[in-house]
Amino acid sequence: MQQPSQPQAQLVVGAIRVLQHLEHRPPTVDEIAALLRFSKEYTGHLVRGLATAGVVHAIKSAFDQRVEVRDEKQIETLPPEDHGPGFKDEVDAFHKQFEEKQKKLQGLFEADERGQRQRARFDNLDDELRKFKSPRRDPFGDDQEKPS
Repeated sequence: MQQPSQPQAQLVVGAIRVLQHLEHRPPTVDEIAALLRFSKEYTGHLVRGLATAGVVHAIKSAFDQRVEVRDEKQIETLPPEDHGPGFKDEVDAFHKQFEEKQKKLQGLFEADERGQRQRARFDNLDDELRKFKSPRRDPFGDDQEKPS
């Protein structure tokens, strides 16, 4: 597992402190991700890396996982900057690939020939129903001509 860089660690620790001040409890990974506007996957990766480095402590319960700062001084042991493509790039590439697949599937559904024929048939029926006029009949059953 690649360790987070010092700037990333400072962002996460800052978000934990702000959320803990606002909510009066340790924040969840989802709350940290929302504040930093990172994906949940990327934030979880950062938190796991920081927990391994001893910067934060993850409190796991049956319902969620909360994070609190353990030793902020351990940030200095992390690499000063991010080297090469990391997890964030992989997550971004995955999201981009997923969106492309979704667009491709949507195109398949829209281009379905059977669906187009069925829509054309329904449009023709709709036009025929609009043009259709029932013959007017006498409600009293007097189909004979009236004497003049």
